[in-house]
Amino acid sequence: MKILVISNLYPPHYIGGYELGCRDVVRALKARGHQVKVLTSTYGLRKPESDGQVYRWLEPQINWKRRRLINLTKLIRKELNNQRALKHIMRSYQPDVIYVWNLTLISVSLALLAQKRGARLCYFVSDDWLSRWDQDSWYRFWWDKAQPWRVRLARAILRPFLVPFGIVPLGSLDLQYVHFASRYLQRAALEAGKAAADPEVIPWGVDTSTFSYKERCSDQRSLLYVGQLMPHKGVHTIIEAMKILVKEYGCASVELTLVGGTTRPDYLADLQTLVGTHSMDANVRFAGWVPRERLPRTYLQHEILLFPSAWEEPFSITLLEAMSCGLAVVGTATGGSSEVLEHEVNALIFPKEDARACANHVRRLLDHPLLFERIRKNGRRVVEDRFRLETMTDRIERTLLQIAASASS
Repeated sequence: MKILVISNLYPPHYIGGYELGCRDVVRALKARGHQVKVLTSTYGLRKPESDGQVYRWLEPQINWKRRRLINLTKLIRKELNNQRALKHIMRSYQPDVIYVWNLTLISVSLALLAQKRGARLCYFVSDDWLSRWDQDSWYRFWWDKAQPWRVRLARAILRPFLVPFGIVPLGSLDLQYVHFASRYLQRAALEAGKAAADPEVIPWGVDTSTFSYKERCSDQRSLLYVGQLMPHKGVHTIIEAMKILVKEYGCASVELTLVGGTTRPDYLADLQTLVGTHSMDANVRFAGWVPRERLPRTYLQHEILLFPSAWEEPFSITLLEAMSCGLAVVGTATGGSSEVLEHEVNALIFPKEDARACANHVRRLLDHPLLFERIRKNGRRVVEDRFRLETMTDRIERTLLQIAASASS
């Protein structure tokens, strides 16, 4: 089967976890004998490039603002470039199915164009982009009736010139085949009026041999955070929790390692200032971005994962990786995380941005080794039972084969 994956970002140039999950699935499908090519953006590069497997040709859209026309020329250029790239790879590769992962920044018009050209599409939804696909800048420019008169005038002038190029987005997405990473995301799409014809929830899976289980733990005082250092991830909450642990509860030997980068240097500076203000430089270490290949070792060097997410988390790969490695989880259960974490069973759950509750749960694990062991063993067990990469790939492969067979019949 020939599969074309479209994703706005793809490793090694990425921001969050879904891009890593996309690469895991691509590799798994290739290992099963399928031909898989990836069309993605030039994010992280100075110019387009391709190795014959991953085509980094798409131009990402940056800083488009709803009520300004100043970037309209750039937006048109992006659409022409990206649709030209898709047409070229569809013509030269002729995929049996197109597997769309995320169209944010690269335009929903790519999916509409593929539909128009008779391609069979399936979507994997790991954040809220599908719930708001009609808020795409290019689509909204043409069809949002609430646009100011200047925008309406501009599109009236442009329509005769751009329609012949076929880049004016027409119609709606055909959502016959959609894979949601969590029930939370499926509900969000439904509530937004973006119902899929035959939706399927396929949660993330991890390679349990790569993220292997640590049989013995020497000390529960080594804490870890893995993820973006961003306000919505709630990292400030665990800094405050560390202050409570170290300054109030006398847990002076507890250490927290923060692994991850940021697109908000001001927020990182605030976190570092907070650590310095509370004299916790010996207790909190900013490790920065760590390549995926080094994460298994990083997990095995720590005992407790702090997961303080303050937003409605779509579904976290980090949780599964840490649980697979045998870390005990102390975290929030927002969004899709509630479909993984069970309080007192495979995690200790605290309300978002409640630093004291977080600190109290960590202290419980420090004081009760049997609780710590039960939590981490149950965490590994739930990954083995429900969240294996092999199981995820089985279900994805089955749908894609079905789509390819229906296209050829």
